[in-house]
Amino acid sequence: MKNRILIFTFSLLFITVFSGTTSFLPEEGMFPLSEIHKLNLNEAGLKISVDEVYNPDGISIVDALVNIGGCSGSFVSEEGLIITNHHCVSGSVQRVSTLENNFIENGFLAKTREEEIPAEGLTCRITESYEDVSEIILKAANDAGDISNRTELIERKIKEIVKEEEEKDSTIQVVVSEMFTGHSYVLFRYKIINDVRLVYVPPRNIGEFGGESDNWVWPRHTGDFSFVRAYVALDGTPAEYSPENVPFKPKRFLKVNPNGIKEDDFVFVMGYPGRTFKHQPHFFLQYQKNFQLPYISELYRWMINTYEEKGSSDPEFALKISSRIKSLANVEKNYSSKIQGIERLNLIGKKKEEDKQLDDFIKSKNELNPKYGNTISEIEEVYNDFFKSGRLPLMFTIIKRYSVVYRIAEILVEKKIEMKKPENERKSLYTEKGQENLDKIIINLFKDFYQDVDKKYFVKVLSDAAKFPETSGMEIFTKLDENYLNEVYDETILFDENNYKEIIKYSEDELESVNDPLLELVQELEEVNESEIKRSDLRESKLNILLPKYMEAKRLWFSKDFIPDANNTLRLTYGNVKGYSPADATYYSPITTLRGVIEKGKENGDYEINKKLLELYNKNDLGQFKDEKLNDVPVAILYNTDTSGGNSGSPVLDAYGQLVGVNFDRAYEATINDFSWSDVYSRSIGVDIRYVLFITQKVGGADFLLKEMGVL
Repeated sequence: MKNRILIFTFSLLFITVFSGTTSFLPEEGMFPLSEIHKLNLNEAGLKISVDEVYNPDGISIVDALVNIGGCSGSFVSEEGLIITNHHCVSGSVQRVSTLENNFIENGFLAKTREEEIPAEGLTCRITESYEDVSEIILKAANDAGDISNRTELIERKIKEIVKEEEEKDSTIQVVVSEMFTGHSYVLFRYKIINDVRLVYVPPRNIGEFGGESDNWVWPRHTGDFSFVRAYVALDGTPAEYSPENVPFKPKRFLKVNPNGIKEDDFVFVMGYPGRTFKHQPHFFLQYQKNFQLPYISELYRWMINTYEEKGSSDPEFALKISSRIKSLANVEKNYSSKIQGIERLNLIGKKKEEDKQLDDFIKSKNELNPKYGNTISEIEEVYNDFFKSGRLPLMFTIIKRYSVVYRIAEILVEKKIEMKKPENERKSLYTEKGQENLDKIIINLFKDFYQDVDKKYFVKVLSDAAKFPETSGMEIFTKLDENYLNEVYDETILFDENNYKEIIKYSEDELESVNDPLLELVQELEEVNESEIKRSDLRESKLNILLPKYMEAKRLWFSKDFIPDANNTLRLTYGNVKGYSPADATYYSPITTLRGVIEKGKENGDYEINKKLLELYNKNDLGQFKDEKLNDVPVAILYNTDTSGGNSGSPVLDAYGQLVGVNFDRAYEATINDFSWSDVYSRSIGVDIRYVLFITQKVGGADFLLKEMGVL
């Protein structure tokens, strides 16, 4: 199927002075597929045709890319072999690990295809095609009689489009992504591969070397890579796991460059970055700095400490919770560094001044005043309401995500409401068809239920919320002190799994007769939550109209167009292998080596050194991947591309489109990339392909994988 090309007219808002040896000015941005042919990639350093990178009418590098478990990855052989990050598969590895067979600590290697095991929870998503559906969606939105319904109408129309497209072809997944709020929407068609299997995962003391001490830090010495394989049915169609399945044959796979990269070389990164917020007004940053970032980072730090305390005396719990701790720690450090970055760069002050100048520009133009004159002040009104809600919406989101007892009580509350409706008007989970999914959710909730930890979390989150200034005057929160919440938790009968499974089957009348303190509390809280959801819907509907006007005015002011913020869709970013100076009189070069691993190495902790790796180093058995100039094996590389969450596992490609690294992180100063990019401080981090090959061959003993990739 040929792609129906979506023509964006996005270019650049900012040009940053490039202070390196390369004469070309790097451009900020995570460019959508439609923009790739508009870039001066060959002038920047690309040595192949841009059609080799992306060709809507043929096969190109884009066809080698996958979205895997929320991360990125790439095919590196014709037999469906995928390389991605170690941390992107660690959850799946944890789920198949036991204290006796601890693949997290010891690593995993399948020496034959038969030994490859399912990577539970991982699926692959491959972009097949895309098209602009903005006109259809905005027509539906503009039919809203009440502005508060605008967001609902957009969501409803998106669901209709998705359903219609997926009925045409049951082998694809359709996603409609908002490119600019209230302005442009793109439909993406994805091939989904459900059978993904673990092939080689290095031991933890390689794949996570440096742990949280080095997370978001440069210099870095982490072997953050793993190999998995995609499988399909015999006829090539996506299928659930079956021993009869065969390796997927990708249209294109990446050629590995075992000679690697050097300082100043051109590189480009392709993958599926998550969300960025570079086009938001300064009020958005105020909300982030004053509410979301500090609340989440402080709560996650408390959760990590609580989990680690329990894990210190419960090895089985420590193993099961290891993946969650890693995820929480990653966000906690990211958010903490974002707070520092906002302050260090005076980002709110700069954005505020920009918004003021924009407002002055609008008011200075008589022809703009009628349409745009009140845009900034109206956006401010919306955000003042955001500030009044403060942390309350975040609290509801976070307690449902991590408290099992709150979630099981919420399900009962929701079911009581839905049972009053006709079957065809209920939420799908509470229909006859949805019963199987509901049963699975309940099973999974109780499977991950640790009552002592859950109780601490439940009490902590709600008692903290009772002290928020934004909950002052709300009757329900006046009684939520620790003593009351402990009593509720101790008296509820809902967390007995067998008892709960009986209650969930109750009729509407029987549910109404259940007398339980937890159920009563959650029912009261959910009434507050519903009120907050309605307020949020109204705010989002207003912004859905105001933000497009805000962007239109900025286009007129700058006489430029913009690149849409990242939104989990396929993007390209490019730059050079380049060091930086994060502080006065400090310069970091852009390539680390195995010597740095040895220098950091300890017997345990974040810097526990792999014994086999130490032995190889001491014997100077560095093999063919030793860099002659460095006189060592390169470990990690640093480059000035514009990446974000979701770019984990993205291939780092050289001027010839060959694989030279696997992206896994950003420098501490670059976490602010989500809000603002600069060549001065924005640096991404990848594991050098030579270290990947060295570890796979010398530590893993997996020469066969190097042969499969055409390296040996």
